[in-house]
Amino acid sequence: RHVAVRDSHLSDFKEQGADSQAIAGWNGLGPFAILNNTLEGAGENLIFGGADPAIENLVPSDIEVRGNHLRKPLAWKPGEPGHDGSAWTVKNLLELKNARRVLVEGNVLENNWVAAQDGFGILFTVRNQDGRAPWSVVEDVTFRGNVVRHSASGIYVLAHDNNWPSQQVKRVVLRDNLWDDIGGPRWGGGGRLFQVIARSADVTIDHNTARHAGNILTADEGPHGSFVFTNNIAAHNEYGIIGASQTPGLPS
Repeated sequence: RHVAVRDSHLSDFKEQGADSQAIAGWNGLGPFAILNNTLEGAGENLIFGGADPAIENLVPSDIEVRGNHLRKPLAWKPGEPGHDGSAWTVKNLLELKNARRVLVEGNVLENNWVAAQDGFGILFTVRNQDGRAPWSVVEDVTFRGNVVRHSASGIYVLAHDNNWPSQQVKRVVLRDNLWDDIGGPRWGGGGRLFQVIARSADVTIDHNTARHAGNILTADEGPHGSFVFTNNIAAHNEYGIIGASQTPGLPS
């Protein structure tokens, strides 16, 4: 129920054809403290959710993730010098599927490429995973002061589960982060910086700096209520800020 992982090195967690993680949790209430660790996992380096809690209405809560290094070794990536010949199931660096009151601060998250998913390094994607937890939610999340680098795309916010009933993703703050080397031929994917789908509420993107190959913001299945985008430095690239089936600029 109450877990702290600190000052530790968790590495070489990998699997082919299934997800593998350095740290995963879904059936504990919290609080959880994940501090000053190195975390290596092929599927998700760190995830909360991904299975239905056995305890009704349980949402892992009061989660602190600070000062960690989340990475995937380049020896796992086909085409890289030193590739070990493996074909592990690679997905993302950090994912929240069912979580409340989360602080992710001062971490380095790096090396994520298109493989078993389309390459977003960070996912805040609410999931009622097996259809038995309609209370699943991602809310009150602060992601600040982090470095995300060498990834096919940046962050994907899915505000409602598109498979099973869920609660809404709401009150998410992305502030004071550096996004570096996002997209491009080495990592694959479109280099999308931010993607927000399916009617989120109170998402704030403020004071981020990015070097990325694709869109600044891609949005779909809206409207997204109380959305704030301020004080960021990012390249327009081909489409800038765009809604699905729209053109950039005023139509979007």
